[in-house]
Amino acid sequence: MAMSAAVPPTPPAGLPSSLLERRPDIRAAEQSMIAANALIGAARAARFPAVSLTGFLGGQSAAVEDIANSGVWGLGLGITLPLFDAGRRAAVEDQAAARYRQTLASWQRSVEGAFREVSDALVNLEHTSASEADLLERVQAARNALELSQIRYESGYSPYLEVLDAQRTANDAELAFVRNRQARLAFSVDLMKALGGGWSEKPL
Repeated sequence: MAMSAAVPPTPPAGLPSSLLERRPDIRAAEQSMIAANALIGAARAARFPAVSLTGFLGGQSAAVEDIANSGVWGLGLGITLPLFDAGRRAAVEDQAAARYRQTLASWQRSVEGAFREVSDALVNLEHTSASEADLLERVQAARNALELSQIRYESGYSPYLEVLDAQRTANDAELAFVRNRQARLAFSVDLMKALGGGWSEKPL
């Protein structure tokens, strides 16, 4: 019966926000951001002159000598084009940077959504936990009234209609308690999901 079902423990004070890092959506968004950042480095590296620094027997290569004497930007057309292709690699780097900003925004949305889900679950759990004590008192009062009405009926002081009315009141009170307990259990599950798992009673 839901009235006697075990209730998950109330989350302790001081739960660290680092628990949210375990969430699959945040981890996926973070990995996408890391991968996009790596692509910026790869695109930037592709823009760097790709020449051999040493030549035969470990000496300086002709390309390095040309760059040292004329500068990268002063090289002849035949050497410049293989290294710098009229902005194509720069555009690739810009595209990688834009992709990184997109993944960063996606990660931020995931983190904000996680905090919002935790907040909602905690508020709902707090409300149902507070309501449960009041509903339990209502159940006990309704049961006491039902017991009293049965005694009065058996003693001939009241009609059976009073017993039926007290029974209906008790049933309504128990149903309200059960529904609140079910909601509390559901919100406990929501909190576990929002946290990406449970928590430890020991300091993390």
